[in-house]
Amino acid sequence: MINIILLSLVIPALAFIFETYPRILNKKFGVDIWTHLLYLKEYYKQGGIPRNISNGFLVPGEYDYPPIFILILSRFPFKLVEKYEFLFSPFFDSLLILFMFFMSFYLTQNIFFALLTQILYTLTPIIILENSSATPRSLGYSLFTVLFISLFLFLQTSQSPFLLISLICGTLIFLSHRFTTQGFLFFSVFFSLFEKNWLYFGVFVLSLVLAIILSKGFYFKILKGHVGNLSFWFKNIDYRFAHQVKGNYSQFKTKDFIFKLYNQFLKFPPFVLAITNPWTLPPLFIFLTYKNLDPFYEKMLILVIFSYILAVVTTWVPKLRFLGEGQRYLELSAFPAAFLSVKFLFDSLQGSFGQAVVLIYIALAFASFITIIVIQRKGIVTDRLRTITPSMQRMFGYLKSLKTKPRLLCIPHQITTNTIYHTGCFVFVNANYSEINKISEVYPYIKKPLKGIMEKYDLDMILLNENYVKVEDLKIRYKIVKSIDNFLLIKPV
Repeated sequence: MINIILLSLVIPALAFIFETYPRILNKKFGVDIWTHLLYLKEYYKQGGIPRNISNGFLVPGEYDYPPIFILILSRFPFKLVEKYEFLFSPFFDSLLILFMFFMSFYLTQNIFFALLTQILYTLTPIIILENSSATPRSLGYSLFTVLFISLFLFLQTSQSPFLLISLICGTLIFLSHRFTTQGFLFFSVFFSLFEKNWLYFGVFVLSLVLAIILSKGFYFKILKGHVGNLSFWFKNIDYRFAHQVKGNYSQFKTKDFIFKLYNQFLKFPPFVLAITNPWTLPPLFIFLTYKNLDPFYEKMLILVIFSYILAVVTTWVPKLRFLGEGQRYLELSAFPAAFLSVKFLFDSLQGSFGQAVVLIYIALAFASFITIIVIQRKGIVTDRLRTITPSMQRMFGYLKSLKTKPRLLCIPHQITTNTIYHTGCFVFVNANYSEINKISEVYPYIKKPLKGIMEKYDLDMILLNENYVKVEDLKIRYKIVKSIDNFLLIKPV
């Protein structure tokens, strides 16, 4: 048993290193992390889950983010979180990979099968981008995976502990991650209709009730923020990946690797999503060719197929894109996809095409590995728009030294909470998701002349990264207050 436990830890340990090394090379990378660290500061200041958040945010509001992530971060010294924030998401993912081993071993009694499932999951490109900084995404899809696997086991065995695990995970999902909550709703409704068994939706509803009770009603604020965010993107979804100044990318070329990658998803989703998680392809083949599949495996297969359909539809249909970046629905089925891919491989080895399938799997694994390395290098290691460069640090130092802090508009928008965190300046950005519509004149793209926006919101200066857009493109009369390499602090005149 000790040997099995030790074997189960090998791939999670390697995956942890694989997911964290880009951030070791670029420790200053990050976008959402600065928001979470600002929330964490407020947590300490207010002695618990923050209430009103206004420090640095020119659009203040009540905290409406799921609280479990900030509760986890608050268990560690602040300086430790600040320095090693990039370790949290890979750690959650490593726990899920460990779960995969024991679940695969439980289902097959085959150690090699369990190890190979871990390996294929680790070679899933979509997972990498989500674990590059501290966010609750990996925690969310890990809870989702355990929830549905446990629910499938309960329906197969009628053992109540599996149902209890499902309810615990469901409750935690509501208080951990909004996107996963959406997925929980969609999959629960789908399985209830598909199998004509309302237990799935019943678990969703009961988990919701438990989340409301456990949070003492705080979930209603989370829900308000969630609806506010969806409403905002429903109105602005055509500009989800637009340049803040120049508009949609069809009008010009961008050097931003991340935005170029996301825009590729919109061109032909079925193909791009297959690259994002190639291990959805063997389950698709199982779906088309297998006739008598074990009921438990069949549920896993349907989960993978539905996640793929959901990803394609929410990417391909413009009016549904507000429901989230479609490829992220594949995260919710990454374990079943890897497991079924291994099953297909093992089954193929019994036939005459076994060697050909092995070669195809090796090719897919190699292609996935190269894709991951490219994403890590271009999207994280060499990134400059989402990284605190030496130039940015010097500009932040200048702003922090000012006795009278200016009210700032940041271009690009990605550096808003970063600027608040490092300078103490007030920035035109929303503190919570319920109020995001109040910044719609500048985000996701600038809709009106900048001069008028600056006057309307009593903004003093613009902090501009000229690697993102040249000052001439702003079409505003200005004087330069401070210039440090590609960063300009300008004042409209």
